[in-house]
Amino acid sequence: MMNDLYNQVLKLLRPSSVAVIGASRDPEKIGHQVVRNLIRSGFPREKIYPINPRAYEILGLRCYSSILEVPDKVDLVVIVVPARIVPKVLEEAGKKGVEAVAIITSGFKEVGNVEAELQLVRIARKYGFRILGPNIVGICDTIRGVNASFCQDLPRPGNIAFITQSGALAIALVGWTRLKGIGLSDLVSIGNKADLNEIDFIDFFGRDPYTRVISAYLEGVTEGRRFIEVAREVSKKKPIIILKAGKAERTIGAIRSHTGTLAGSDAAYDAAFKQAGVLRAPTFIELFDWALALAKAELPRGENTVILTNGGGAGVMATDAAEEWGIKLMDIPPDLKEKLRKHMPPFGSTFNPIDITGMAGREWYKGAMKELLLDPRIHSIVVLYCHTAITDPNDIADAILEAIRETDVQKTVVASFIGGEEVMEACEKLTKNNVPCYESPEKAISALGILYKYKKHREKLSKQTMVHLNVDKKQAYKIIKRALNEGRYSLTPSEAAGVASAYGIPVLEKILTNSKEEAVKAAEKIGYPVVLEIESPQIIHKTDVGGIILNIKNKDELLKAYDEIVVNIRNKAPDAEIRGVIVRKMVEKGKEVIIGMHRDPIFGPLVMFGSGGILVELIKDVAFRVAPLSVEEAYDMIKETKAYTILKGFRGEKPTDIDSIVDTLLRISKLASDFEEISDIDINPFFVYSENKGGIAIDIKILLERKSDH
Repeated sequence: MMNDLYNQVLKLLRPSSVAVIGASRDPEKIGHQVVRNLIRSGFPREKIYPINPRAYEILGLRCYSSILEVPDKVDLVVIVVPARIVPKVLEEAGKKGVEAVAIITSGFKEVGNVEAELQLVRIARKYGFRILGPNIVGICDTIRGVNASFCQDLPRPGNIAFITQSGALAIALVGWTRLKGIGLSDLVSIGNKADLNEIDFIDFFGRDPYTRVISAYLEGVTEGRRFIEVAREVSKKKPIIILKAGKAERTIGAIRSHTGTLAGSDAAYDAAFKQAGVLRAPTFIELFDWALALAKAELPRGENTVILTNGGGAGVMATDAAEEWGIKLMDIPPDLKEKLRKHMPPFGSTFNPIDITGMAGREWYKGAMKELLLDPRIHSIVVLYCHTAITDPNDIADAILEAIRETDVQKTVVASFIGGEEVMEACEKLTKNNVPCYESPEKAISALGILYKYKKHREKLSKQTMVHLNVDKKQAYKIIKRALNEGRYSLTPSEAAGVASAYGIPVLEKILTNSKEEAVKAAEKIGYPVVLEIESPQIIHKTDVGGIILNIKNKDELLKAYDEIVVNIRNKAPDAEIRGVIVRKMVEKGKEVIIGMHRDPIFGPLVMFGSGGILVELIKDVAFRVAPLSVEEAYDMIKETKAYTILKGFRGEKPTDIDSIVDTLLRISKLASDFEEISDIDINPFFVYSENKGGIAIDIKILLERKSDH
């Protein structure tokens, strides 16, 4: 099946023959531009078949009234007829036996015409071909020279694939990438994604021998789980860089949990990208800067980096950027300092950055570069050049390339040439020869930073440990089923504790009482001090309505607290059903964290960890991952937060039992994966104690939504 898809996408992007249905004699029409672009891109004229029942020939090519009249086999059909005619010509394409169709025509789902778009997919399924679009710019492939689009030209040939949901961006980027000297293997506009989507193309380019880097502009994905699975496998072999638009958090009025409030759609994409090894670019400039580095440079073999510069200011800028990226600048050993002194004036600097001064010409650059390349302790080199009156940028570029050729050592080298138009040619020469070159030190460091980041991503993807957890799924299901049968969409505190306990999450014993006498007996059994909290399906945040009282030390305080809670609820939540009052132990306070889950509509269960307590939504010190979690992913999300600094021991404090948090995160992940009925889980606070002393869930909330029965 997958090989079928690969071959169909291959026919779509790199066809041997193309029919353009809706070809036009009018130069202003898209149907004319597509035919003209195919010819201009060098596609064989005898394999282009314009389809137009009202024309005999277009641009010197014979026209056919229907694709059924074309005597030869057709690999790709490009459709540019009005929306109402598309189903008819699709049927004809199916009868012709084509395997791939690109629909440029708009007027479908994007304008609310959903049923018409579904009809196109039904026709494609009937005949077994695949559709790209509708509402696309077309296809640009530089491997076979296919410009089946209304872009002004083909991009430069290269090994970066670009997938885009924005047609306008596709058109603009052709000119921009040509200007910047960036080469693409393919530029694919995916439009409405009625059939083929970004995941299909990520999968294709992951196996494509002509593509080294996959880049994309996306506004959203529709198959979240499949996206993670496919991207994770591809990322092990090739880098995927995505610019994801739309960072604003969703506002859903029905969300009542802390996790749900914090888990906007962007948090879900961030988590999914991390787990799939995808590099997320903040801007399209950085997307292509990174793509260029990953397409041209070697991945670093170690962490030691050296900056070589002829300008102190450029070196300082690069140093600041390196610190932000976490790049390790190596201390230069004395023996290497002595060697470098030969390639600079007495006032040059052998610290890192190595400043060979503005006097440095071709020979000093070449000599210094050779010393750095030949030293096995150095793994990455950032070479900076500020254009001076006494040097020629092309000479410096040649010196760098000669040093690399003559030493024949495989090392990561990135460059920044700073100046006007004069340095552009030299910079382009370096990039062409696999030394990615940028116009600023910060960009060069960013490029090196992404090489290190991708290397770490790839290493992490190969080390994922999934653990088997013993749980009582039947007991949890019994509690959840009862609540849903009663028409409730939240569990009471004692029910939530019961579900958590069934999944091995450490919880306090909670005794449900229905009178003051029962509460006194429970407190005496547990031992003072105790906590009283209301048991009500309608009350999620007990603190807001006075539904919890802490540190009750004796019987008299308990009797008073019991009455106080009941009065608070009747005054502040008069419609809430009171099912009793819970008595639980007042435990020693640990470090407060929050653990939770919110079910994202695209990616499914989104597990959260962060700093806990009443200020959780204000501080927003949280990290997310999509369930199911591996052990490594659980640790990673803890390390992403500021809470981790405190948990591992801050300013002389003892380290806490981080393993107990990891275990709870894995159990929450399994609980959420096992029960689609659970929409949200909040454990806030979760008290973490010192190393090997464990942790305990103090307050647990579980919200539900009705799903089909198990």
